[in-house]
Amino acid sequence: MPTPSRRPGRPTGGGNTAEQTREILLDAAERSFRVRGHRASTMEIIAQDAGYSRAALYRQFPNRKSLDAALIQRTTQRHMMRLLDGHDTARPIETIVDILVIVATELAHDPLLKTISEAADEGTVAQMLASSSAITRLAEPTIEAILNQDAGKRFRRGIGAHDLTQFLITTALSLLLGIVPGSENADVARHYIEAFILPAIITDPPQPHAVFPRELDNDD
Repeated sequence: MPTPSRRPGRPTGGGNTAEQTREILLDAAERSFRVRGHRASTMEIIAQDAGYSRAALYRQFPNRKSLDAALIQRTTQRHMMRLLDGHDTARPIETIVDILVIVATELAHDPLLKTISEAADEGTVAQMLASSSAITRLAEPTIEAILNQDAGKRFRRGIGAHDLTQFLITTALSLLLGIVPGSENADVARHYIEAFILPAIITDPPQPHAVFPRELDNDD
């Protein structure tokens, strides 16, 4: 099918702003990854799907790695916004645990993130998230509000919002990478967080449960 002609002088993409252009290109890349897969979605195909030239795509994303990183960041921010928007201010510690459990059991299975991860080096998704300052900027105001509201009642005094945010993000990435054995299981993830993470940040952590189920002894 021939490409529809555009009015003379109309810029590719309809004269959108740089931010609008970026979002349109990311939308096109996400659609293409879901339909064609990561490897078959060339930069040229993505640009065509979005109605832009390949040069316009490269102005926004100099290479494939930068495009992947932007998609990973945007997808993760969607998950985080949903989790943070739904947090219960009356249950801050429980909410933090719930968010970390969801990262371990849900974020790792996001279809788009899996598509990108399967086509890249092992651990690429978590590594890209670890290097993204945008994730910290998104989460830190919520963590700061939680600490201010708590005023040292349950959280350990002296813990700063930035440090706590970095600690929680590092923990989440460890769970996402599968460094904690069996953490894709919600019970294992929750028990691990309650036994080893909460004692580092709150004054009265819950009693620990067994984290890693013992395997049956087959020699009996």
